Amino acid sequence: MVAVVSVILMVALLFFGARTIMNRFNEPVRAEFISQERIDDSTGRLWIDVTRKHPDTPAYCIVTAVDYSHAEVGRREVILPAGAEEHSRIAVDLPVRAPLVSGRIYGCSENLPFYMDPESSFYAAR
Repeated sequence: MVAVVSVILMVALLFFGARTIMNRFNEPVRAEFISQERIDDSTGRLWIDVTRKHPDTPAYCIVTAVDYSHAEVGRREVILPAGAEEHSRIAVDLPVRAPLVSGRIYGCSENLPFYMDPESSFYAAR
């Protein structure tokens, strides 16, 4: 009986592990934090590498700046316009409330919210 339960648990673990890995590699837009720099007391710059499966489709990413205690001190939505390269490194300037020491990628998507206009320069990585 114990052997049967163990086999069932192992099969379930393998199934969910494989499913998680497949979902991870099936993302249409992925970003990776590379580095940060301080521009001035109220502005920081994050460098991110973006990989897109469909560069002809507009997308966006949300990036955050964090301090030494890992508290979020800045956040920015960055539109990735259609027609970009499949792999690109982007500098994102964002306002910060305190000195930043690192950055994070909150997430990326090809499903732009209704308020984001890919033609507007407001969301561009400045």
